[in-house]
Amino acid sequence: MATPVEATFSELLQRPKDTVAKLYQTVRKGIRLYRRGDEDLYLTTAARAEAAVEVVDSTTRVFAALLREDSDQISRLTDGFAAAFPWLRFLPEEQRHQFVRDLIDTARASTDLGIINPIAQVITEWKHTAEVYADPELQAALMAEYVDEDYGPAPEPGVAGE
Repeated sequence: MATPVEATFSELLQRPKDTVAKLYQTVRKGIRLYRRGDEDLYLTTAARAEAAVEVVDSTTRVFAALLREDSDQISRLTDGFAAAFPWLRFLPEEQRHQFVRDLIDTARASTDLGIINPIAQVITEWKHTAEVYADPELQAALMAEYVDEDYGPAPEPGVAGE
């Protein structure tokens, strides 16, 4: 994967034409803008951003069509996803199938809105689930039955410790 061109947010403000010209100096056609004390930004053209959403949407439609097929097709599709996400091996088989369904359903809904962040969220959540299955002690602790005790009402926000 090509490394993005990098610049600071200050460079963009002080020399906007020179900084934007860097967009075309990399295959990726984007600039990572570092900001002190805040989240970095990624600067690209609107056409490239729209194209990225379109690619995700088109790919998702293909996967969704494959999911409508027989169970053998779903298993093969899940095997393909396991090659892309090696941590899937820690999930039980039905959980692996559910990950694929969740990912594709979320991708369809997200691209319909023109956003892709929820897709990354689904991947992160399932990856954490796989981490639990990969650690038997953690899994046992999380699956243990807890005594159903009432510890009283939760304190009001900002009133803790009083």
